[in-house]
Amino acid sequence: MTQRGRRIAIIGAGFSGSLLAVHLLRRSHPDDHIYLIERSAEFGRGLAYATGNPRHLLNIRADNMSAFSDRPDHFLDWIRDLPEEQRGPVNTTADRLTFVSRSLYGAYIQDILAGEIWGADCAHRFHLVADEVVALHPASSGYRVAVAGGRHYDVDAVALAVGNFPPEGTPPGGTANPWDLDVVTSLDADAPVLLIGTGLTMVDVVISLLDRRHRGEIRAISRRGLLPRTHAAVLGHPRFLPASTAPRSVLGLLRRVRAEIRRATAQGGDWRSVMDSLRPDTQDLWRSLSLVEKRRFLRHLRPWWDVHRHRMAPVVAARIADALERGQLVIQRARLGRVTGGKSALGSEAFEVELHAVDGAPPSPLSVARIINCSGPLADISRVQSPLIRTLLDNGRVRADPLGLGLDVTSRGAVIDRFGRPSDSLFAVGPITKGAFWETTAVPDIRLQCERLAEHMLEWLDASLVLTPSLGGWSAGAWTGPDAASVWAMPTAT
Repeated sequence: MTQRGRRIAIIGAGFSGSLLAVHLLRRSHPDDHIYLIERSAEFGRGLAYATGNPRHLLNIRADNMSAFSDRPDHFLDWIRDLPEEQRGPVNTTADRLTFVSRSLYGAYIQDILAGEIWGADCAHRFHLVADEVVALHPASSGYRVAVAGGRHYDVDAVALAVGNFPPEGTPPGGTANPWDLDVVTSLDADAPVLLIGTGLTMVDVVISLLDRRHRGEIRAISRRGLLPRTHAAVLGHPRFLPASTAPRSVLGLLRRVRAEIRRATAQGGDWRSVMDSLRPDTQDLWRSLSLVEKRRFLRHLRPWWDVHRHRMAPVVAARIADALERGQLVIQRARLGRVTGGKSALGSEAFEVELHAVDGAPPSPLSVARIINCSGPLADISRVQSPLIRTLLDNGRVRADPLGLGLDVTSRGAVIDRFGRPSDSLFAVGPITKGAFWETTAVPDIRLQCERLAEHMLEWLDASLVLTPSLGGWSAGAWTGPDAASVWAMPTAT
């Protein structure tokens, strides 16, 4: 009996998929093969770090953005080695409190990916595939991955790293992609704009508008009208809420956190340090809650968690505060009602909308030139239109998690099918696993998830793949495509 190389496909090459590929490569053997499949040619960036605006900043300090948990200064060192002109026009100092641009962080991930490809003699076993996965077909060992261009890749295991999906319910005339440059570049400087949502996505759009010297009113609406809070330099706070001794109710947890904040404040501390100290325990705390308690958290506390947990960089917060003070930016507690569209007398777009106040007041009319959906990604997998996700749902190989936050997965990232059975060869990582882990959108959480999943997948494959080689391929059918060298780097359809 001969043990052959392991073959793993990663679907999605944003931060989650790219980092998982790096960790798999660092733990793999010379005869293993890793396929990183991305429908766009932008490997390593994904939606979050593909913005071209250098003033769209990370909302986490640079000292906590290393891609490797065992090398906390890796990102800082990478910044320090850059020429000054490549660091961007804001926050160019590489100290631990700096907030660098998201596009710069995307370049960091791409640099890591390139380093793995060329610096560790991985070119023969790491395959970048620029195509869209449309189906996964069960094979005798793992899956046959079918892509839109007509090729297929037979692998032993698959990791879904599909990231976030665009928001749903964009009104007529609105846009669901708030990072589309045409959204702001084609807009008259005096035109009024309506933003649906008041979170960090809204902040990005406002910054883009201000950078374009927009003068018109920017009105942002949400049910509670909450703005993300601001980062500040604070001292560290010790962990105080391990899951093993924590209350098993949302109310109990809230009381403990509030009490700790009062204690920290009395000692000259700050609520931010208390919130940050929860990070190592958040996933365990979430998993310790019952389904009823998780739903209670989502219904009552999620908006307040989001604005305190996911904060603005100080320089960004200052610009938002200035726009609010000048009255150009207006935050309103309301929901969008009827929308009618047409053209103004000058031929530009014009929309008449009704805003329904949450306090029950009569609807108020508003005329705007652009409606931009900033409500955040679509989490309900049952409504996602991705061909791959639709196929996996229809054939029952995956199911939505009971909270409607993503896919149902086990504590080790294995997807669960419609009958409640965990898969032994299909996994998920990143934001799509939010229902199981809650905190899966920030770099510190995703990097740890990628490290653990890489170890688990390779250990499982080590134990399961003992096969007998046969002429022209492996007898279990794990590889039936062209030889490995011919698949390197963005193959075309055959």
